Amino acid sequence: MVGATVLPVAKIQAASAPGEIIVSAGDIRRGYVDVSQPTSLQINSNSPNGIALDLMSVSTMMTAVTVSGLDSEQSLGADGGTLVQRWQRPQSIHLSLRFKFMLAPGLVPGRYPWPLRLDVRPL
Repeated sequence: MVGATVLPVAKIQAASAPGEIIVSAGDIRRGYVDVSQPTSLQINSNSPNGIALDLMSVSTMMTAVTVSGLDSEQSLGADGGTLVQRWQRPQSIHLSLRFKFMLAPGLVPGRYPWPLRLDVRPL
């Protein structure tokens, strides 16, 4: 008797994403910056249960981030977090995510590298 097990996998490809954030004096006064350019992602997964999208902070420029473009708007802390998308069959999905970063105290106007790293895992 021969058997095979197909392990669930998930892959992410950025179609377009900002490489940096420009923080103005007005953003500093408001305490946040809305990134106007969406992050466009293609996610492919053979998992019948869905995916977990991990957002990991790689900067100290923010105290929190709000992500829109999924089923509902999600808020994460300074370290980032995980957003879950559930489904009933393997899928290939396109996401267009928008980010609002709450700025850390003491930040000055200028150009900053993109503060998040994105990864995906199957559920």
